[in-house]
Amino acid sequence: MGRFDHTVAFVTGASTGIGRATALRLAAEGASVVAVARSAEPLRALEGEGSGRIAARALDVRDAGGLRRAIGDAAGRHGRLDVLVNCAGVSRLDPILELEERHWRDVLETNLTAAFVAAQEAARHMAASGGGAIVNVASIDAFAADSPAVHYCVSKSGMVAMTRSFAHELGHLGIRTNAVAPGLTATPMTMDDSWERITGVYEQRIPLRRPSTPAEQAAVICFLASDDASYVNGETVIADGGLLTGMWYDPADAPA
Repeated sequence: MGRFDHTVAFVTGASTGIGRATALRLAAEGASVVAVARSAEPLRALEGEGSGRIAARALDVRDAGGLRRAIGDAAGRHGRLDVLVNCAGVSRLDPILELEERHWRDVLETNLTAAFVAAQEAARHMAASGGGAIVNVASIDAFAADSPAVHYCVSKSGMVAMTRSFAHELGHLGIRTNAVAPGLTATPMTMDDSWERITGVYEQRIPLRRPSTPAEQAAVICFLASDDASYVNGETVIADGGLLTGMWYDPADAPA
């Protein structure tokens, strides 16, 4: 038996990276998964790999009404909703003095406002059926500035605060809310050409000397969503290979 047998899960940002890996792992462990993202083509490929357990739907999470309807449809079709994973996110590199308000709004609406809308709607259905688990995908940028990305850092800090508030207010309804804060992860968003120099510097500073894989982050997310974490509520698990354990690493100190 799988940890998520007879479980219904809703995953945002499921077309690539951590969201995709999470949807596949949930399905592999027995869940019926509703996966949403902006791009339809990668979602079709995801459905094909989900052994019939993944139903994909193209959706821009900034469409609050559409997001609420998609969650309601999932709960109505299956009779319940047990797990929500908020993984949809965007990142931009915009120096503070050049940052346009429209780019600020886009990042905050995608990363934080949509996560709130999804969590609120999912919690309503979870409360009606006796509980559930919400896992928000934040970032280590919630705890340390990553420049030039003030909008991204603020959105992820807000997600950590939102996680605590949901956990505190909804725990008595049987709804657990936790977050994972990934460090550098090998996803299309972080591994494109424009990030090559940045990721090279990060890899020197990470004690494990490599980025994580999406599957490694999915493993943490699925732990928090499962009954293995039945008494974990309001926590943010940092999965960064040890990056935040130290302030500075000099490559000259590395062994030969």
